[in-house]
Amino acid sequence: MSDKLARAQHTRVAEPTPAHTPSSEKRLAPSHARAADPGSTSEIRVGGRHAGLDRTVIAAAVAQQVVPRPEPRLDPASAKARLRAAAPGETSEIRIGGSHAGVDRTTPPRDPFEPQTPDPRTAREASAVASRRAERAAFPGSTSELPIVSKHAGVDKTALARTADAEQGDAAAVGSSAALISVCTMVSRVLGFVRTWTMAFALGSTLLSSSYQVANNLPSQLYELVIGGILVTAFLPVYLSVKKKLGQRAGNEYASSLLTIVVVLLGVVAALCIAFPAFFIYTQSFYSDQREMAQSVFFFQFFAIQIVFSGATAIISGLLNANRDYLWSSIAPAAQSVVVIASFLLYAFMAPQNPDAALYVIAIGNPLGVFVALAIQLPALKRNGIRLRPRINFRDPALRETLSLGVPALFVMVCSFVVVSVQNAAAYSFADNGPSILLYARQWFTLPYSFLAVPITTAMFTELADMQAEGNAEGVKRGIVSGTNQILFFMIPFALYLMVFSLPLITVFRAGAFTAENVASIASYMSVLAFALPVYGVNTYLQKIFSSLRKMGVFAAFNFVAGAAQIALTMFGASHAESFPIEIIAVGEVLFYVVADVCLFAYLRRRLGPFGLRSTAKAFVVALLLGGLGAALGGGVLYALTTFVAPLSGSIPQALAYVAAGGVVSLVATFGLAMKLHVPEAAFVSSIAGKVAGKLGRGRA
Repeated sequence: MSDKLARAQHTRVAEPTPAHTPSSEKRLAPSHARAADPGSTSEIRVGGRHAGLDRTVIAAAVAQQVVPRPEPRLDPASAKARLRAAAPGETSEIRIGGSHAGVDRTTPPRDPFEPQTPDPRTAREASAVASRRAERAAFPGSTSELPIVSKHAGVDKTALARTADAEQGDAAAVGSSAALISVCTMVSRVLGFVRTWTMAFALGSTLLSSSYQVANNLPSQLYELVIGGILVTAFLPVYLSVKKKLGQRAGNEYASSLLTIVVVLLGVVAALCIAFPAFFIYTQSFYSDQREMAQSVFFFQFFAIQIVFSGATAIISGLLNANRDYLWSSIAPAAQSVVVIASFLLYAFMAPQNPDAALYVIAIGNPLGVFVALAIQLPALKRNGIRLRPRINFRDPALRETLSLGVPALFVMVCSFVVVSVQNAAAYSFADNGPSILLYARQWFTLPYSFLAVPITTAMFTELADMQAEGNAEGVKRGIVSGTNQILFFMIPFALYLMVFSLPLITVFRAGAFTAENVASIASYMSVLAFALPVYGVNTYLQKIFSSLRKMGVFAAFNFVAGAAQIALTMFGASHAESFPIEIIAVGEVLFYVVADVCLFAYLRRRLGPFGLRSTAKAFVVALLLGGLGAALGGGVLYALTTFVAPLSGSIPQALAYVAAGGVVSLVATFGLAMKLHVPEAAFVSSIAGKVAGKLGRGRA
């Protein structure tokens, strides 16, 4: 072989690609530079750029059983001599997607430095391993298998088999993360429900509870309006990109700058809210006599500081989630609920004797709870190597990228702010306790989504962003369909359950200041709102999809169209409150999500091409049939209990018992039959049932 050919072949494998410039090499940590060393246990990513090595080069190297070594550079003769001198059976380790694959350097039947063209099929198979990692991790219920190719063009099937085992480990790790999020979310949601129950016990469904609710909701709206949408949609993708390309230190600097800017900006907003509270309360009550809003103004002056705490919490939680540390960010809402629950109970104890002092208790309790939710996450930053300090660097390109991605989200938040403001104002026009009716109904409405969809979508957001960054368009399309199908499969039956069990579910709140008259009106509103549950769940997932695709401008535009339709219907109903019930607000919410989802899917279909929406239609029909069967049987049980045992009397234990009896029948009928019929979306339920059965079996043994 000529020296020219040998030099060309060696250069193609060992030299950095043009994308790996000297300037970029200086920004890489030393561990990245060592990643190509055969004796190193550092990771080489097949399926993406890492330490300046192009994935095509690495795939070709794996196909030829050659480990790329950017440093030191050997001449061909020395390299061949070193290989041939290796003891038989000696192996060097390559990490492919997290797996140690022993590659025998003496096995190849040909000289790896001879000018050969790598088999493109083998290169594709090797590089696909890491791409499949994200896809399989994102869809733990998937039955698709990672292909383990046979020995071909020098690829040892044992190596790729080990890689497949590693990929299963990665999927298990993400599944464990989702399980952790699920458990923490369940704890948080249970405590959140207890918090709402204690609010109902202490304040009832009255003008006071509406004043508290409006004043408490407004800081969240303002936070989302000013910066929240930008943080939710742009912070995680940009932070991950900076950290991967430039290292942990650059990621810390970017996060520090963003955190400082957010705290200062939201601090100014909070100061304005404290100085001019009546103006901000007017945006939520413009249909009402403002003299009745004095209590809302009082509460809002205390609650305004929550805007700052919410912004800081969003960044801290995002940093922990980006490092796959989900514990403290998931449990933080539970800590907040504990503090607020204590404040409501103390209020109920103090109000009969000193009502003015009792108001100060709940006015201080809520912002204190938000602060505690922030504080408990701070120690976890250090454990993840995250060091934050006050700094502002407006020249940081990552900040500009954050703004460019987040500005469309800001427009979404403007639309959301207007919609919620109109809803609150319209609710006041129907009744003094209108906003509290919306609050108590929404408590049950969001519960199924929080338990069943939030854990998966939280874990999948990172994976979708990774697949998009890797250019894995097919993985993204499968993610869209799989996630949507799962959400519909769970949310449609639970929407039907909410309609059937609305009365006993709201009866659970009947205690203390919550009266029997409140139960009927809230149950009626929740029955209509339940129609929005499936489309609401899909819409929140679509927001994550469009964020990962970096198309938030499109998402914002369609939300504007849907929001305009909702506002028009809601304001029409409020203007004719004597002719329409308060349920017209719930109908407007259903309209919003239907219009938005249809437009967004139409755009995705046009941009990405066919991606399996027929399976989504099938999942919708199956969920409707199975959910309808379960709801009908559960409703039959409830009817039998109220007819032949005793009607609902307002007793909380009785309401819980009736819901439990009918609910078990509904769940078994829907999801038991789904598992029996091997419905693909039921794989998650089957997995949980199998684990529970296994543990019970081991317990008996």
